[in-house]
Amino acid sequence: MKRLVTLLAALAALQTYAQRIEATLPSPDAKSLGMGGVMMTTLSGSHAIYNNSATAIFSHTPSQVSSSYYGQRSFDYYAVSGFCRFDNINLVQAGWRQFLREHGNNDMAVDLGYARRIGDRWAVGIVGRYMHLKRPDISADALAVDLSAAWQRPLENVGSYSTLRAGAKLGNLGGYLRDTEYTLPMDFTVGAALDTFLTDAHEITVGTDLGYYFSPSAVRGFQMSLGAEYNLMQLVQLRTGYHYGERRDYYPSYWTVGAGLRILHLRLDFAYLFAKKHSLLRNTYSISFGLDF
Repeated sequence: MKRLVTLLAALAALQTYAQRIEATLPSPDAKSLGMGGVMMTTLSGSHAIYNNSATAIFSHTPSQVSSSYYGQRSFDYYAVSGFCRFDNINLVQAGWRQFLREHGNNDMAVDLGYARRIGDRWAVGIVGRYMHLKRPDISADALAVDLSAAWQRPLENVGSYSTLRAGAKLGNLGGYLRDTEYTLPMDFTVGAALDTFLTDAHEITVGTDLGYYFSPSAVRGFQMSLGAEYNLMQLVQLRTGYHYGERRDYYPSYWTVGAGLRILHLRLDFAYLFAKKHSLLRNTYSISFGLDF
């Protein structure tokens, strides 16, 4: 009995602390989520500004507008973002997100980003973020910055029309504007992906991300995403993936499936997460819609 009481007390303390560690609003991009959360190398997704902003410069579209709905139990998460390319070198991005929680709690974030191509293979990006947290007993404001880089290279001797991509992001660098019990978790993530055409109509993409939350010390831990996508004639996509989280209380493990549809300039993507029964991510799903101009 004494051990049970001690365990319950520890869990209660952990839950209280977890509520104070306000994680970055997750990316609502259904394409990335359908591939297990692979975000560092995602092209033609809905929200590059929330994944790796540098990858947007490699997109074949001059501009893009996207919106997503992300459902997580009693939470509702809405996002709108877009980018506009000035030329083949410079690109600007903007985004708005709102995360509505139970009991009237809600978070809101506004992001502004810039990406620049360096040569034929490299790109860098920077995103500035303003976050506002609202709770029944407190409200808080924070500023943060994401720094990202992307690289890609065609592979002549591997498969057919293959491309190797890599990306990295140092995320959520910043803090709250006034003293508060909340903390911004900072993380570093790297990833790689390979695209290859089996035939003119069939394309396969496989990718992986490796990430580590390094601050604050209470949530330090490792994450890994593995994902794959099958693309039929650039019209229909099927996806699956797995996400591993070392600290299940803050970033749990889960399997994912997803699908996408491309019709002319329209994009529609869906993702569903299979998490354990008591996980916060159980029955989570995302729907993304976008226009490419």
